[in-house]
Amino acid sequence: MPVFDKDSLNSTDAGLMVKSIYDTVANEPQTDIKEDTVTRDDAKLQYFEDQSGQYYIYVVENRGPMYGPSLGWCDVFIFKRLNGVWKLNDLRFHAGGGGMYGNPGKFEKLEQIGDENRAIVISGGQSHMGNNFNVTLIEVSKGKLGRSFGFPTHHDYGENSGDDYKLTICDENEYHFRKVAGSKHYDLILERFNCLDESSIKVDSAVIAYQNGYRIPDRFSFDE
Repeated sequence: MPVFDKDSLNSTDAGLMVKSIYDTVANEPQTDIKEDTVTRDDAKLQYFEDQSGQYYIYVVENRGPMYGPSLGWCDVFIFKRLNGVWKLNDLRFHAGGGGMYGNPGKFEKLEQIGDENRAIVISGGQSHMGNNFNVTLIEVSKGKLGRSFGFPTHHDYGENSGDDYKLTICDENEYHFRKVAGSKHYDLILERFNCLDESSIKVDSAVIAYQNGYRIPDRFSFDE
């Protein structure tokens, strides 16, 4: 793995740092066509720092071939600056994202979920006879990847086509984190909406406290 003794990294640097890892990962065709392998042409790099050091998150999109059953996903790497040199600190393959037609999902943001920890937010989903989208949140504490959790964010389905198309099902979950007095962990606020009408109607909500992670109630799942 290349050594970078510089103040900051760019996407090219990060790509070179993970190349030696991916060189050891099999990338076999997913069909009888030899070109139908996973591609990794897109990635996102974001800097952050806390009391434990300076870091970069690098999220690599693994895009599968463009056909229905093909799946994609996102891998996550964390680099830490140690003695002036950037080194790999942690990694997780198949960390989140995904969807039909090879959709890898994507890195959305780095969310503060506590005084000392954050979450990497990765979205995924698909549009196929309706729309189904979700998020995966991976806890990051002191530069290490921790527990992950996720939930659907949107599901809709309709009938007929063209000008006669009409939604018959539409559900959404929205979320945010709220600081808690006397605790270093934030509460997760989860709200469910019926979105059949132009003005969405809230139908449920929950305040979920951190207990070695966040446990999502089953009632925030959507019927497929």
